[in-house]
Amino acid sequence: MNADPVSTLDLDLRAELEHVEGALRAAASSDEVLVQEAAGHLLAAGGKRFRPMLVLLAGRLGNPADPRLIPCAAAIELTHLATLYHDDVIDEAAVRRGAPSANARYDNTVAILTGDFLFARASGLAADLGTYVSRVLADTIAALCEGQIMEFAGARSLDATAGRYLEVIRRKTAALIATSCHLGAWLAGAPPELVSAATEYGEAIGMAFQLFDDVLDIAGQEEESGKVPGTDLREGVYTLPALATLAGEAPGGPDLRRALEAGDVAAALGLLRSNGALEIARRAVAQWQGRAVRAIEPVPAGAARDALERLAAFVGSRTG
Repeated sequence: MNADPVSTLDLDLRAELEHVEGALRAAASSDEVLVQEAAGHLLAAGGKRFRPMLVLLAGRLGNPADPRLIPCAAAIELTHLATLYHDDVIDEAAVRRGAPSANARYDNTVAILTGDFLFARASGLAADLGTYVSRVLADTIAALCEGQIMEFAGARSLDATAGRYLEVIRRKTAALIATSCHLGAWLAGAPPELVSAATEYGEAIGMAFQLFDDVLDIAGQEEESGKVPGTDLREGVYTLPALATLAGEAPGGPDLRRALEAGDVAAALGLLRSNGALEIARRAVAQWQGRAVRAIEPVPAGAARDALERLAAFVGSRTG
């Protein structure tokens, strides 16, 4: 009996991700004890390795055996981890991935410098892969920073728009996921049309991924989203359900405005869970999922395309 090609792909990806883990450990190592400990803090906490997996999956659109895919996947994940260290300082978070955040365990200075250290390590790996990879990763890091600054500038603004918010998450979340797919396909030597398809797919998946997190932050339980429901509202980050309500696309805009002005997160959550705003966000997730699936129509039928389609379906139905 022939092996299921999707199951074979899954096994291959797991083996390759083990190599990525080794590359991450090597890149985060340091002779300085505190640097080694702080840099390995989030690495040891684990994670889904969603972005490295996308690098490897997109590599299936060309030559998946290209040895550059593993260090590229590691560079992408190091970039993501660096942003988490910085995010925890910005958000004053106490917990990350079920463990004390780096800023809580050490302090803000160590957390910021550890994030910088990991950005540097990611840049070093990218440099070994050539000028093009370095440039793409540098531009992506700039986009991440722009998105974070845009979010900060718009925090607690009751006049923010959904369009502005979508641009924030395009840069802050979707950009790195798009780059994961782009570089994976490009390094594997995929035809230009498939590199473009992978890039478009990655951006759409990134948008759906973040929008579904927005739904979980309002409707989910702490064990699903990994954070206390209403965290975004408490931090003054108004996501699509809140913005749609404030714009009159769902009922209760004046009540929500009063609750947010008063800092009454419980009242805001109760309203957003019952006024239909979550359905607006869920429809947006479905639209981005649809864009992702349409983007890979040029990809030949096979295990890689099947896996990408399954992943698109999973993004909007995941828990945890």
